[in-house]
Amino acid sequence: MTVLAVTTAEAVLAWIGIVLLLVVAGLVLVLLENLRRPLTEIDRYADHILEAGVGIAKNLDGADELVRTRELATAVPGLAVAYLKKAGLA
Repeated sequence: MTVLAVTTAEAVLAWIGIVLLLVVAGLVLVLLENLRRPLTEIDRYADHILEAGVGIAKNLDGADELVRTRELATAVPGLAVAYLKKAGLA
């Protein structure tokens, strides 16, 4: 008997093993696909959230200018009164 010689029972068991391997491999691929779809959706959500966060940050960049605008606006009434006094209207 040589190394390559196999009995019928061994050949049948080998084919059963190959079929089971293919079934398990197919099942693993299906499970991986079921995992990939939600991960892709989560990735899209994360990109959308990041884009929205960057947009919010850009809108808040001008918040420092609001302080300067408020300072100028609160100075206007005093300046207007001083101007009217100087013009002799108040």
